[in-house]
Amino acid sequence: MSRELIVLTARKPELDLQALAPPPLQAAGNYVFDSEDRLLLRVQEPVLVSVPGETERLLGIESTAPVWWTEIHAATDSPDADHLAHRCAETLNGTIWTVP
Repeated sequence: MSRELIVLTARKPELDLQALAPPPLQAAGNYVFDSEDRLLLRVQEPVLVSVPGETERLLGIESTAPVWWTEIHAATDSPDADHLAHRCAETLNGTIWTVP
């Protein structure tokens, strides 16, 4: 299972997982693993949402279209994953929405 965060940004976000995942964590593409090669975090490629009202329909959050939608999935069995997911979300400088 995973915990999901969604970040809405005005510009296409650039995220350097390598810089956010110091040793012993390892970043590979859009994934971050712990020292035992367990998946902690997956960041999906940002998607441009250009339909007015779509973020409100999906999340209940009003936003001015277009926005970039980035999903961050953290492993629920690791407190480190949750902390890392929030840190990643905050670096994107957007509106963060936590999936219940």
